[in-house]
Amino acid sequence: MNDIRARLLAAFDLEHKEHLAAIRESLRAVEKDPAHHPDLVEIHRRAHSLKGAARAVDLPEVERLSHWLEAAFIAIQRGTVPFDAAARDVVRRALDAIEDVVAWATRGGGEVDIAEVLAELTRMGGEGGGPEPVQRRPAAAEAGTAPPAAAPRPARSVDARESAALVRIRSAGLERLFTAAAGLLPEIENQSALVAELRELRSEWRALERSWHAMRPRLLRGSQDVSGSGTISFAGDETALRLSSFERRFRALGASLDAAHRAHDRHLWSLRRWGSGFQDEVRQLRMLPAESQFSNLGRMIRDISRAQGKEVEADIRGLETQADRVVLQRLKDPVLHIARNAVSHGVETPQERVVAGKRAAATVRFEASVVGRRLVLRVEDDGRGPNREAIARHAVERGLLGADEAESAPEERLLDLIFEPGFSTAPTANEYAGRGMGLAIVRREVTRLQGSVTLAAREGGGTVVTVEVPLSLLSQRLVFVAVQDDILAIPSNDVARVLRVPADTLFTDLAAPTIRLEEEDVPVTPLAALLGYDGAMPQGNGAPLALVILRSAGRRVALVVDALMATRDSVVTPAEEVGIDAARFLGTVLMDDGSPALVLNPAALSPRPGMALPPLVRPVDESARRRPHILVVDDSITTRTLEKSILEAHGYRVTLCVDGREAVETLGELEDVNLIISDVEMPRMDGFALLQAVKGNPMTSDLPVILVTSRASDEDRERGLDLGADAYIVKTRFDQNELLAGIRRLL
Repeated sequence: MNDIRARLLAAFDLEHKEHLAAIRESLRAVEKDPAHHPDLVEIHRRAHSLKGAARAVDLPEVERLSHWLEAAFIAIQRGTVPFDAAARDVVRRALDAIEDVVAWATRGGGEVDIAEVLAELTRMGGEGGGPEPVQRRPAAAEAGTAPPAAAPRPARSVDARESAALVRIRSAGLERLFTAAAGLLPEIENQSALVAELRELRSEWRALERSWHAMRPRLLRGSQDVSGSGTISFAGDETALRLSSFERRFRALGASLDAAHRAHDRHLWSLRRWGSGFQDEVRQLRMLPAESQFSNLGRMIRDISRAQGKEVEADIRGLETQADRVVLQRLKDPVLHIARNAVSHGVETPQERVVAGKRAAATVRFEASVVGRRLVLRVEDDGRGPNREAIARHAVERGLLGADEAESAPEERLLDLIFEPGFSTAPTANEYAGRGMGLAIVRREVTRLQGSVTLAAREGGGTVVTVEVPLSLLSQRLVFVAVQDDILAIPSNDVARVLRVPADTLFTDLAAPTIRLEEEDVPVTPLAALLGYDGAMPQGNGAPLALVILRSAGRRVALVVDALMATRDSVVTPAEEVGIDAARFLGTVLMDDGSPALVLNPAALSPRPGMALPPLVRPVDESARRRPHILVVDDSITTRTLEKSILEAHGYRVTLCVDGREAVETLGELEDVNLIISDVEMPRMDGFALLQAVKGNPMTSDLPVILVTSRASDEDRERGLDLGADAYIVKTRFDQNELLAGIRRLL
């Protein structure tokens, strides 16, 4: 019985939203155009249907509210009650109360007080006579009787066969399934690479076959002996037999190679077909409607507004929009904070709004939609809008802008300052907002999701906050590029295009070099400089430049890279799991040789409004040669590559060694090493032996050594520190910030 009721409530949850949305749309149409004549018959029908559906699922509060809502619209139809602003306000609050009661019944929370709005509806409906009052049915539900079979048909019902097929699984098991499905993508790409290798082998075999056909007659002639009688005979049957055997095996090898190539083509086609289908199905399992996280957003907005003495209508749209479950979960708190800010800072009191010529009730709208392969969430209000003067004044007080700069700064740059930590123009802080940290946390979380968040003034008054993130983080298509000695990856969703252009075609006489693309001047800057790499930049000598056009938050920037490598689908290991800076990197992916490539976070690369970009051309600075030089010693190519990328991105020079013995030999050749980072378990000479060699040599005894190892026992830690290690970091708890902090402390 409980299962039947749960299914009926789920169906009613969908149906009642359809009715409420239609009635609210009619209210908005009247408020937008007072001459508009709403379809009161249709509104009355929806209120009546809502009452019947509520009776079927035994929600007496909703049934009572719907009954008197129906009565109110009968009175309006008869002309005994005017459909003026006061009547519309009562209807709107009744709709809010119905939504809150359903949310309480289906998802729990605080009980909803409907007495006041019910009394006002009763006064309106009573003037028109109204329909028959709601009669409480016998306690059939309490006796265990199922709801009447003649209940109104819900908008979306659960098929019995489908319900019987549903099963429960652990979320951890589902996550492992997602990971396994995503792991198929690089394997399919690897198989594609194998096709190219087989094709190359076939080409080589064909070349050998042609050479054999050219050599064969000469080999046969060379094995003949011409006697005095003029007859031709082989010098030996053994040579001819060996040549014949070689030819048979050679032809058999070619046939086998052709067969292997054809078989692999068939298998790859099948793998792509079924692997792609499996990947899509698993991705769909992970997709949930936005309603799963934002269903209570309307009620929260109304509760906050009432607590602050404000009147706010919550307009929630697009809850059917689907996105990755993890993405929606991580966006819940940022969206709730943005909505709280809209009510607390954006919306005025009813008295202030009336004085300003506005409706007493404000509107806060939340809308979820999908644009391309990205999820877009918008929160807008029709309140007072951002205070440009207060923002500029606070920016000057905090030293973020100079007085003259604040006066002339474009609005986009000023509004971007609102996301700075501690930035708030609110005169006082309350339990909902005003401390200046909320929006900074919002941007940080959205940036970690490879997204962007912007704030803008709303046309006609108010504020619009837009959050844009990928629909899914399960697997991504990446563009691989070379920057100096590193291979880096950029999510293709944020890449508008890639191209090669001569350096002398850039416009370099402006404040920043630009390239003209689709009637827009796009700034150009080296990716290496954005990441903090050192070295000379391109000198503009006419040689082609490889450019990646990055798109983020509505802006584009052209990144100069050393080479464009490839594009492929890959599984990204999250930054949190490998200990790198999540603000700059999304994580890592494994290359074909087993080494990791860092995946860049485009939101962190895109310049903020007003930010100066690194110059395109920069001469070699001798001070670069004096950058701290770090020796990284590890037998794992993955660890070496990861640590090298992290250190170089933070301005250090790095030399790599595969074990302790090579490190000792390298130290004998180099005189400018400032610090050593070493693993412990390595062939030939382990980290402890290397540590003893370094500390036992008077020439290197003062050299700081950091051990980064998987050995986590207290005995190993004590041994390393006793031998002279200056820091001991366990790989399983590896944190990039801990490593960098240790390096800064020691240098």
